[in-house]
Amino acid sequence: MPSKKWNAAAVKRSHVVAAAKFYRNEGTYAPFHDARSYYVVVGHALYPVKAISSKAHENATGISLKPSDFGGAKNGVWHQRLHELNFQIVEKGSKGELDVAVRRSLKGSREKRLKRLATAAGRVVKMVDVRVTRFVRNPDVVAERLYLSKGKCWRCKKDAPFRRLRDNEPYLEVHHVRPLSNGGTDTLDNTVALCPNCHALIHDELRLELEVE
Repeated sequence: MPSKKWNAAAVKRSHVVAAAKFYRNEGTYAPFHDARSYYVVVGHALYPVKAISSKAHENATGISLKPSDFGGAKNGVWHQRLHELNFQIVEKGSKGELDVAVRRSLKGSREKRLKRLATAAGRVVKMVDVRVTRFVRNPDVVAERLYLSKGKCWRCKKDAPFRRLRDNEPYLEVHHVRPLSNGGTDTLDNTVALCPNCHALIHDELRLELEVE
């Protein structure tokens, strides 16, 4: 359950942006530490969700929050509010985190990137332990949507690019029109079947929307 101190509606985008600027300048926000499970993306950079949410709440209301004030996980009130404000949240160690870091690297100096590559040569790939919360999807929704697709992509109307080796079925991916993480339902009317290229394009468009400040 969220803390009774929470006044999520008071937190606006400007408060979150200011919180990220504070964290970037100070390098921390006590008593919070680096993210254990999730980051929020602000201006192409990654920040710990709880630290940024607490500082943004302080900016908005004058009330700071402690780690113990944060209940729940992926569907916690702070995640919901950040989604409502069109901020992207990515799991630590996920492809989403990598994508954000790649975009930041591309926008930065190539000279600095090459220097980092030179020092990284031969370095052992780092491993991290992460705790994540995932949605348990209804397999009947996936199966029925694939059946209704008749092997064609909803977006480009082309046949699936290949058939799966294990069962010779057309390979399509079931996509939620309104993401589950943003309140979407795991139902037929909120799903479409997409080829991998169209699925990737739609998610890229969603990420672009979330980056607009």
